[in-house]
Amino acid sequence: MAKQRSRPSGASLAEFRDTEILHRLAESANGHGVTSIELADLLGFAPEEGASNVGVRLAWMKSWGMVAFDKKDRTWALTRGADRVIEAQRRAPELVVVDELPDELMVEAMAHVTSRFQRGDTMLGHMLRREFQYGTQRWRRR
Repeated sequence: MAKQRSRPSGASLAEFRDTEILHRLAESANGHGVTSIELADLLGFAPEEGASNVGVRLAWMKSWGMVAFDKKDRTWALTRGADRVIEAQRRAPELVVVDELPDELMVEAMAHVTSRFQRGDTMLGHMLRREFQYGTQRWRRR
């Protein structure tokens, strides 16, 4: 029997990777935006509390250039940059070469990542920083 995911208590980076939220937006938008309530439901929130949690998270993601908000329809959608990231993740099997690197070489790989962080697109820089932050949280190491 499959284990059910418990309802999330919040929509912070501790609960959801940015890319997880972006994937849900991409999958459900079908060329249109998604409301905070709709996205909260997709993420497993109880209806009465989820829209607020998700709305706050999306507002932060908007400030970093990951999502856009349509004031008229009150819907959220991916920006072009975030859409490129999601499309690139669909081709993730190409990253098998990174998985095969010895741990010692990952230090050099990280140097290349930080170099791109410093000179690249601002939105991608935020996503790189936040992905590292998500993956290195203390509770994840146990």
